[in-house]
Amino acid sequence: MVKSCNNSIIRSSHEAADALDWDEAMRLITRLERDKRYRDAMLIAAGCFLGLRISDLLTLSWNDLLSDTIRLNEKKTGKKRVLRVNAELKRHAERCSEELEIEDLDDFVFRNTNTSVNQHFSRQRAAQILSEIKVTYKVKSARVFSAHSLRKTFGRRVWQNECENNRGEQALVLLCDVFGHANVQITKRYLGIRQEEILSVYDSLSN
Repeated sequence: MVKSCNNSIIRSSHEAADALDWDEAMRLITRLERDKRYRDAMLIAAGCFLGLRISDLLTLSWNDLLSDTIRLNEKKTGKKRVLRVNAELKRHAERCSEELEIEDLDDFVFRNTNTSVNQHFSRQRAAQILSEIKVTYKVKSARVFSAHSLRKTFGRRVWQNECENNRGEQALVLLCDVFGHANVQITKRYLGIRQEEILSVYDSLSN
């Protein structure tokens, strides 16, 4: 089987959302911070570095992202998860929490600022934010940009990094467990990897 670890984004026939190119995702976070859209920057950063479902992502507190590890119970599955907070993600959280002058680190990162109680905004609101970001910042690598895009961006980044070390198949096994998929083939379809492998057959004919 021919494998490809390039950065092209291939649409999965089973999932509508597209992953972001990693470099574009990192630039997007920087631009959002520059424009003082700190919570929006954290939505992209946390989504790309943690790979959580949006229902779990929205429940994160500042304390979670400023710690070394996050412990949570997945809303969809009820499973207990332990995640490590990447050093770069923690730096983003430190900067944004300082800029927002967060006083209570137990507050939700994605707090609904229209209410005085500590309540995170809805999945629908998250979808609206991402839709607006795509248009305003001209996101190119994801034709369909949604919360699933962030989760897929995480998965493809892990897979691509491990492909460079000839550990692509091992990465898929781990991602299958992280995503809670029934088997690796579902994970490959979710990330659009099978279609990328098929298209790479044509590239292999070049001298």
